[in-house]
Amino acid sequence: MGYAADHKQTTRKRIIERAARLFRRYGYQGVGIDDIMAAAGLTRGGFYAHFKSKQDLFAAALSSELELAARLDGRAGAGRSRDAQPAKVLADFYLDPGTRTQALARCPLVSLSTDVARVGAEASAAYTATVRALLAEIERRVANGGADARGRALAALALCVGGAVLAQAIDDESLAGALLAACRERTAVELEHGRAPHRGA
Repeated sequence: MGYAADHKQTTRKRIIERAARLFRRYGYQGVGIDDIMAAAGLTRGGFYAHFKSKQDLFAAALSSELELAARLDGRAGAGRSRDAQPAKVLADFYLDPGTRTQALARCPLVSLSTDVARVGAEASAAYTATVRALLAEIERRVANGGADARGRALAALALCVGGAVLAQAIDDESLAGALLAACRERTAVELEHGRAPHRGA
């Protein structure tokens, strides 16, 4: 019996999905081709029908990680509004103390940045494309737009990802909570106001 016309594409997608999940959880060095293929219900022998190397698969996995851009665009999750406030969407995803592990589990910007820097140019290109896609969705929703919209979007993204990364590594819950709260506040400033709130003398 022959395979359906889209069998190879479907299989490739399954491998990428399983690989992305494993890479986010264990890092690039912590996952082997055998692990990935086993997670996809396949044998190692079929790997090279889809990918040139583990690095090639890593780049493909990074390219598939656009969940947060989809959330901002209103495509992920029932009832999400295309006009949802980006500060709230970003803060809920990256900076909520009660669910902060979700960013580590689901966003390569939090879990894989250091790996990308070590793997090479192909991974960096895929990672950069992911950053650009997310940044574009944030920038489109910066309040009042203007010439500084891109700068404000960049700052908000850095606050969210950086805050999430630091909070994951800190073993002091009070400090981690204060860090996340400060990043949330500043993210709202960048995206909704464009200037720091006046705090008095």
